[in-house]
Parts: sequence; structure tokens; C-alpha cells
Amino acid sequence: MTMQLILPQMSTSVERAGAASGEAAGDPVSEEMGGPRHANEHTGSALLQAALTRENLQAAFKRVRANKGAAGVDGLDIDQTARRLVT
Repeated sequence: MTMQLILPQMSTSVERAGAASGEAAGDPVSEEMGGPRHANEHTGSALLQAALTRENLQAAFKRVRANKGAAGVDGLDIDQTARRLVT
């Protein structure tokens, strides 16, 4: 015969007050409520500037042309895009 330990359940929220534990424990205010941790007016602008350099865009265009890139959402194929970029 095995013995089992039976514990009473907590029946009211008064009994549970202050007894938070586990993953959900902690500050009731969500971190998502606040803004970005390091928010400022220049967030991401350095990355965007690096991505949009003339050299980077030219290299990307060459890769698309070499891969025989398909038309984009604007419907222009690679040759049409090239003509439009010249003007």
C-alpha cells in the first residue's frame, strides 16, 4: 500500500495574493508597453545608410542581373529597371 500526500487547494484570490511564482511571475506591466530600449531619432538610420550606398546598390543590381532576376512588384523586369535607373 502506498501513501499519497494530499494538499488542500487554495480557494480564493486572497490566499494567493503575493504568492506568484513561475514564468508568469513578476511585474504585471508588460515590457511591450514601453518603447524601444534605446530609442532615439536615429535608430536604424546608420544601417539604412550603409545598405543604400551607391556601391552596394550597384553590386546588388549586378547580382540580380547575373541571377536573371524576375520582375518586381512594380512589374518591371531587370532591363526595364536598368533603363529607368539611367534616367
